[in-house]
Amino acid sequence: MQKTGIPHVAIECEGEKAQRSALFVLGGREPDAAWFAAAAKGREVWAADRGVEICRKAGVIPDMLIGDCDSAARESWEWAGALGVPCEKFPSDKELTDFQLAVKIFCERNKNAAKKIFLTGAWGGRFDHLWSVVISFLNFPAPHVPFCVADEREGLALLAGAEEMKFTFDGKPKALSLISFSERCEGVSIRGARWPLESVELCYAFPYALSNRLVDGVDALVSCGSGRLGFYWLWDE
Repeated sequence: MQKTGIPHVAIECEGEKAQRSALFVLGGREPDAAWFAAAAKGREVWAADRGVEICRKAGVIPDMLIGDCDSAARESWEWAGALGVPCEKFPSDKELTDFQLAVKIFCERNKNAAKKIFLTGAWGGRFDHLWSVVISFLNFPAPHVPFCVADEREGLALLAGAEEMKFTFDGKPKALSLISFSERCEGVSIRGARWPLESVELCYAFPYALSNRLVDGVDALVSCGSGRLGFYWLWDE
């Protein structure tokens, strides 16, 4: 199994996954600076507008900065430019969000190098913004693999097709949930939880596998036979 992860959560994946990864930092709820610096280590970092504020506070130099400069301080853009970070500015009157622009440019520059995609600075704020981020993440163009949206308070990992992942947490999260992002997810199982599931079907139109929790240890084994399955955890509300 391939091992990867983020601070406080180790993730082991069965099957073929992209070896390298990229972390997009967006302008939603700001992750803890120390958490973000650890999550960025060894990863290509792309900042979308206000995401550069998070980079600056954490001392993380992004590999790319994209946006319309309407939510980040001018000083932060200047900080990135002075460090030689490639910056692409767009007018605020535009059809795509900053994240969608970043995805477009990222894919143009990484056509043949598949990478696991991580997001942070994505949670919180307006529902329409969060919905746009989640849908854009789920439909991140191939060959890249949408993998995880997280900060120190909550996270969401994506399983696609026949896949199994093992999650090892530093401690017990407050809640665990399974979410079908397909019309149906078949062969869904979770072990290590208070309410285990074994080869069940989850439906997009009827989400019910919510608010589970770990039982004795700090491991959860999640698998899916078909469909796109989200595994969500919450540390603190």
